[in-house]
Amino acid sequence: MQVLELTIAGKGFVLPTAWVKEVVPAVRTRDLADAPAWIRGVFDHRGSLIPLLDLHLLVDEEAARTLTGSRIIIVGVQVHSSGDVVEDPSEAPVVPRHTIGLMVERIQEVLEVESAGENDFPGVAVESRPYLREILHGEDRTLQLIDPDRILRAEHQEILFGSHSG
Repeated sequence: MQVLELTIAGKGFVLPTAWVKEVVPAVRTRDLADAPAWIRGVFDHRGSLIPLLDLHLLVDEEAARTLTGSRIIIVGVQVHSSGDVVEDPSEAPVVPRHTIGLMVERIQEVLEVESAGENDFPGVAVESRPYLREILHGEDRTLQLIDPDRILRAEHQEILFGSHSG
């Protein structure tokens, strides 16, 4: 599987490129009143307003800084109509993919990794961060997989796209 390698708070993470539409330099955003801290606002991308989430706040405690190398990873995410994460997508009707931006300070590189090998750790399911998946064993480091389809739960979907996001 091809992934983008990210470093957040000194820890390695990977995001599958299958979800990535584009990577763009960081831009100014328009704040959203009373939004949670992990929602940085919305930004104009090719004539469409896209919500920008701070990936650093979602996986750690500190917000991403806007540096010269900061990037926005534009991804398409699937949101289940029930708002709940479903292991088997065929078990629940789904709404179309939504486009979101993920703010990161830096992308390290594009890698090919084996998914869920025998030397990897399946991860610990944490209800507050269901998008953090298995930990992969690299040559000289460990990398935790981020599943973009699990970032938006029901309350996130409603905040970003309203109650009728389909």
